[in-house]
Amino acid sequence: MKFPDNRAMSTAPPRPWALYLVTFVLALLAAASAVYWALGLANVAGQSTPRASVLVGSAAPDAKDLARALGGDLAPQTKPVETTSTQYQLLGVVAGPVGKGYVLLVVDGRAPKTYTVGSTVGEGQVLQSVSARGARIGSSLQGSTAVELSLPKPTGS
Repeated sequence: MKFPDNRAMSTAPPRPWALYLVTFVLALLAAASAVYWALGLANVAGQSTPRASVLVGSAAPDAKDLARALGGDLAPQTKPVETTSTQYQLLGVVAGPVGKGYVLLVVDGRAPKTYTVGSTVGEGQVLQSVSARGARIGSSLQGSTAVELSLPKPTGS
């Protein structure tokens, strides 16, 4: 028997070790991903997550209950951010659909009170608008903004 010295005519193809290595690494990554998701789903399934409910089209909440829900009966733990006026302190915001919303304000150092968009806040001042983290106060509902208040950023951000 003669030794095959012609590789092109050889019947045994060369083994592609790089292809085997890449295939093994991809299979290992797929298995690790499957284990990660399985453990994550098992952990989430074991916990009971509270569901938020939204009541649409209901009557306006009582101002005292809303103030209590926003922490009006409690002393604020962090000092509210005051932008242009020391007369107002913003303690809480409930922003609703466009043009709707409530704020919990301290006006002139008095007890916190809940105000709706369009209500009179102080001497000739009206709550113009409410955003997710702030409120605007001016002389009229469509007039220029005199005071812009915002809540402090959460400590986790």
